[in-house]
Amino acid sequence: MHDNTTLHQCYLRCFEDEAGRAVLDDLEARAYVRGTSFSPDPQRAAFNEGRRSLMLHIRRMLDGEAFAQGEARGPGGA
Repeated sequence: MHDNTTLHQCYLRCFEDEAGRAVLDDLEARAYVRGTSFSPDPQRAAFNEGRRSLMLHIRRMLDGEAFAQGEARGPGGA
């Protein structure tokens, strides 16, 4: 397992070029970051929120300021 600083740098490298930014845009579109994740089906709503949560984590890992403040850590400080 990488330490948080190394992992942060890995995320930055993955999305730093044009191809990485295209993938990031596609993930955001599919993960309900730009719109609602609501569904009348509770299981679908939970699934959609899981997608959204993962994308928000990626965004936090790419945000240097949030990372510096310790916000990039997941549940349990991992």
